[in-house]
Amino acid sequence: MKIYSSQEGGGFAWCEFASEKRYGVVYRFNLTQEDCRRVIYNGGDGIRFTVEYPGMAVVDDEKKIKFPVYFYMEKISMEGFDANRHLSGERPISVEGGVETYDVGGFRKRKFTGGDGVSVYVSDFTNTVRANRIYKSGLWVFYQYPKEFTDVRAVDDFVLDALGKVMFE
Repeated sequence: MKIYSSQEGGGFAWCEFASEKRYGVVYRFNLTQEDCRRVIYNGGDGIRFTVEYPGMAVVDDEKKIKFPVYFYMEKISMEGFDANRHLSGERPISVEGGVETYDVGGFRKRKFTGGDGVSVYVSDFTNTVRANRIYKSGLWVFYQYPKEFTDVRAVDDFVLDALGKVMFE
């Protein structure tokens, strides 16, 4: 991790994590030095962090908070990438409010268009919900949150807002 200060020397500006395995895989965050230390990065392709809902504070993974949203991201090549591949050939069993619901192998999956025009894919588990989406160009974002949040669009809006605040680029 590298910490960068502002040009004027007036304080902290951002932090950067660079892959030791893949040239050009760099993550830049607009976070305080303390929050940068909460980001978990092992030098590979993916990076993860946890944000508290609704306050958007980046928190330690092991800190017990009521409504955590866990993020995992990877830089990917958009060439040939198909986020919709797991629903290929499937037909929705219902569509409500623009959210398509699928039954894939006995598991409920949902798909909708996020506020930025990108498809969001949602899978329901026993106690949590996991979603994935592309953010900007080439960042594949997975996020997981408590099942108490039933409005998938509202959570995705929160995720977009959080990413917009913490991601430098």
